[in-house]
Amino acid sequence: MISLMWFYILAIGKGSYSSVLSTSSPKITLTNMSTVTAVTNVKISDINDFGDGRDVSVSFTRPQNDSNTSNYRVFIVKTKDANNFSLTTANNLSSNYYTTVDKSGSNGSTLIATLSSSTRDTSGDFIKNNESYTAFVMSVSNTNSGMNKLSPASLAVTLTVSTPTITQVDDVNDFGDGRDLRVSFNKVSDESNVNSYRIFVVRANNYTNFTLTKANSLPSTYYTQVNKTGSNITQVLSAGAKDTDGYAIQNGVSYRVFIMAVTNNSANNVLSSASNMISLLSNNVGAVSNIIASDVSDYGNGRDLFVSFNKAVDEAPINHYRIMVVPTANYNNFSLTDANSVSSSNYTTVNKSGKSTYEQALSENTRDVRGNTIKEGTNYRIYVLTVANGNTLGNNALTAATSTVTLTKNFTVQAVTNLNVADIDDKGDGRDVQVTFTKPTDESNVNHYRILMVPTAYYSSFNLSQATSSSYYITESKGGNLAANRTLDGIRDVRGNFITEGTSYRVYVLTVANGNSLNAYALSSPSPVITISKSKAVQAVSNINVSDVGDYGDGRDLQISFTKPSDESNIDSYRILVVPASKANDFDLNTAIRATNYTGWSKGQYSVKLGANSRDTDGRLITNGQEYRVYILSVVVEILRKCIAYPTHLPTLLWKTFQPLDQWRK
Repeated sequence: MISLMWFYILAIGKGSYSSVLSTSSPKITLTNMSTVTAVTNVKISDINDFGDGRDVSVSFTRPQNDSNTSNYRVFIVKTKDANNFSLTTANNLSSNYYTTVDKSGSNGSTLIATLSSSTRDTSGDFIKNNESYTAFVMSVSNTNSGMNKLSPASLAVTLTVSTPTITQVDDVNDFGDGRDLRVSFNKVSDESNVNSYRIFVVRANNYTNFTLTKANSLPSTYYTQVNKTGSNITQVLSAGAKDTDGYAIQNGVSYRVFIMAVTNNSANNVLSSASNMISLLSNNVGAVSNIIASDVSDYGNGRDLFVSFNKAVDEAPINHYRIMVVPTANYNNFSLTDANSVSSSNYTTVNKSGKSTYEQALSENTRDVRGNTIKEGTNYRIYVLTVANGNTLGNNALTAATSTVTLTKNFTVQAVTNLNVADIDDKGDGRDVQVTFTKPTDESNVNHYRILMVPTAYYSSFNLSQATSSSYYITESKGGNLAANRTLDGIRDVRGNFITEGTSYRVYVLTVANGNSLNAYALSSPSPVITISKSKAVQAVSNINVSDVGDYGDGRDLQISFTKPSDESNIDSYRILVVPASKANDFDLNTAIRATNYTGWSKGQYSVKLGANSRDTDGRLITNGQEYRVYILSVVVEILRKCIAYPTHLPTLLWKTFQPLDQWRK
């Protein structure tokens, strides 16, 4: 409604003075000024790496009532100017300086504005990297711009581009050129705009002056180009690789390395930080470390000796390793010259594999460095010779010796480890029990293993003497996989009783020696307690439908169908129970199981008509005019555990018609 009005002021006289009326005001037109609400939860995010407005996403929450709002305007303001950005400023800006967002979705929903490559901030500058921005959103009135509302400012965000990260630079060879330098780096997080990478080798005395501008300006002969792979990259440079001054990469010069991610637009290329400083040197191979020799078996020859060591720091110039067994009686000192002269028949070769730790069990025919077989009672020290690539023996490296090792009879067996049990079936005996354990790595003195089930009610603890005296166990052979995994078919507990549901047990494993050991047995720690139980639930049928389909006046009038359970694997059959309605309230699973009057129904049939002699659960023939409720009992395989399905309808069997009554719970 629009109303025209004039206003007057009446001055009331005091006492006997008369009142005076003013002249009229100018006329005023009253209009209905509709309310506009500001948006909330304004958030600005950096979502891409284009280096322009496409990197920016602004989200905000639409008001619960914005019927008086036509659309929204998103303003990107340099954060340094945000404190001075006002509604008046926003109203005065042209459409080149904001992004319009139309209303969509429901009131109170979140709207998202993704900007374009041509989007400008409120100063008229294109959106760019390394600038901090704050977002505002203005609700635009559909009647009067004077009613527009400006949101509070968002938190500030600075647009950045992820850069490659150098993780390692290594001197890996001795060619005296770029082939000695290996560079490893992590790719940028988003490679969608990256075409390739460039590796720049910069002399360390000038690396602080190396910039993105300098990198972009260099010719292709001054860097190494690497295609992106989708993964982090490790690259050994070529023999002809040059540094950024145009000189061939060489020994004795200190370098730092940079990586540049190359995009479709060179203006968006990004440069990594500098690597650690590296100087290429000509190096001999390094010796291995942490060498350990152990007597691990009782064969009386080289198989008893187990050697482990950590690899040399740099394996690139290494060809292989040699394990040498040196009798202490013949060598006070064993030198590199001695090691280089040992016959190939008298050491064990270990090829390099890149593993950080090497482990080697020697063979039966291993000989010491003098050509004698390894034997018990002799004192040895073990050395490892690192053999360099090529034929220069002087480049090889020898470890210090291990402590003295003397082979003796160990005569021990070990208990199994990682013993665990699980209830995996519903057969009600040992077949339900799965046992897993790890055998000892050295089974040279083992004959076999015995698995024993101990009822916890009779044994608060179970010891080695009780384990060795029991004649009730399952045998597991030695050898094969170290990880044993089996069920306990036919097992009895250590008291001679069959395994039963509801009884708590612990499982033990007894290691039995082969006669060469001083300790003939070793008993494991107990397993967790296991109580086998029915773990697989039987499902009831669903969607029972009952219809009066005939006029015989007996069970032939009754048609029954249902939907089978999704899992019938533990169901043997079904039973149809027709219950007089007067007794249905007291009819439950136990009553159903005890019932002797039912119609058996095999799996695979899910719709059937009853017979003329079909009876209700009271044993009476099904007759016309009687109200019944129909139940289906799922009968379990073997153990006959049952589950009852409640009827969907309460049918009344009539001569010609069937009237379904109330819906019943299943």
